[in-house]
Amino acid sequence: MILIITAFIIGFIMDFIWALCVDAVTTKRPLLAANMSVLLYICTIISTVLIIEKYFIAVIAYGTGGWFGTYFLVKLKGKNANPKLH
Repeated sequence: MILIITAFIIGFIMDFIWALCVDAVTTKRPLLAANMSVLLYICTIISTVLIIEKYFIAVIAYGTGGWFGTYFLVKLKGKNANPKLH
C-alpha cells in the first residue's frame, strides 16, 4: 500500500517539476532548469523500475497521480493572472 501511495505522490509531483523546468527554460534560468531536469530523470527512473518489477497497480497510481498533478496545475495557473510557479 505504501508503494502505491508513494507512486501516486511521485506522479503528482512530477507534473509540478515538469512545469517548473519548462518555466525555467523559458525564462532562461539554466541552473534551475538543470536541477529540475535531474528530478525529472529520477521520477522517470522510479516509474521504469515500477514497470520492470511488474508493480502494475503502482504504475496505475503513478499515472493517476500525474493526471491529477496536471489537472491541479492547470487549474492553479488558470486562477492566477500571472501563472508563473516560482
